[in-house]
Amino acid sequence: MKTKEKTKNLTKVIDNFLRLIFPPDIKCIFCGCDINHFYDRPFCDKCAKTLSFNIGNRCRICDEPIENEAIICDNCQKRKHYFKHAYCPFVYKDKVRESLLSYKMDNKRYLSLAYSIMITKYIGEDIKNFDVITFVPMTRKREKERSFNQSKLLAEEIGKIVKLPVVECLKKNYDTKEQKELNYKERLTNLDNKFSVINSEKIEGKKILLVDDIITTCATVDACAKLLSKHASEISVCAVARNKLHKNIIDRI
Repeated sequence: MKTKEKTKNLTKVIDNFLRLIFPPDIKCIFCGCDINHFYDRPFCDKCAKTLSFNIGNRCRICDEPIENEAIICDNCQKRKHYFKHAYCPFVYKDKVRESLLSYKMDNKRYLSLAYSIMITKYIGEDIKNFDVITFVPMTRKREKERSFNQSKLLAEEIGKIVKLPVVECLKKNYDTKEQKELNYKERLTNLDNKFSVINSEKIEGKKILLVDDIITTCATVDACAKLLSKHASEISVCAVARNKLHKNIIDRI
C-alpha cells in the first residue's frame, strides 16, 4: 500500500474514533464549541455573526449574490441554463470556504449532515417540487483517491432528511483539468463528453434536484443538467455555497 493511501486510511480511522468520543451533532461545525441546537442551526451564535450567508438580493436563476437591484445576474443574462433554479445557503468565502475545503480534502465527511441540514432549510417548501435527488459524479479513480464523493454524500443526507429517493443518474467518464483554473468557455470545453446518463428509466419525466458541493460559474451543473434534461421534466440544483463571480470572470464568459 502506498504511503499516501496509508495516510488517508489512518486519517479515516482516527476521524471515526474521534467521532465516537466527540459526536459531531453537538458541535458547531465552524469552531467546534458545544451547541444544543445542531439540527436547527449547526453552528454557534458567535460564528453566526461572521458567516457568509447567501442572503439579500440574489439572481433568481443561479442564486449568485447581486450588488444592485437586478433580478437576473449578468452571467445568466448572457447564456441559457439547463436548470430552473439554484439553491445555495452560503457564499463561498472565509469560514465557509475553509470548512468546505476541509470537508473535501481532509476527509471530514461528518460535515455532510450539517451542510445538508442547511441546504434543506434554505430550499424550504420548494423541496416538495422534487421527485428524485441525484448528484454530480466523480470518476472511480478520483473517488478512490479521496475515499468518498462529497456531492453524493450530501445527496444521501438530504434524501434522508426530506425522505426522497437518491438515484445515481450520471457517470463521469474520465477526469478533467481542475475547473478552477479555467474560464467559463474553457470549462464547458473541458466538460465535453465527460459525463453520461445512467439509470435513465428512473428519472424519466421526473423533477430532479441535482446536488454539488460548490457552484462557481455553473458550468459543471449545466453540463450535468443538459444531459438530465433529455429524460427529466425539470432540473434544479443545490450546493452548500455559491461563489461570487468577479467582473473579470464574467467578462471572459
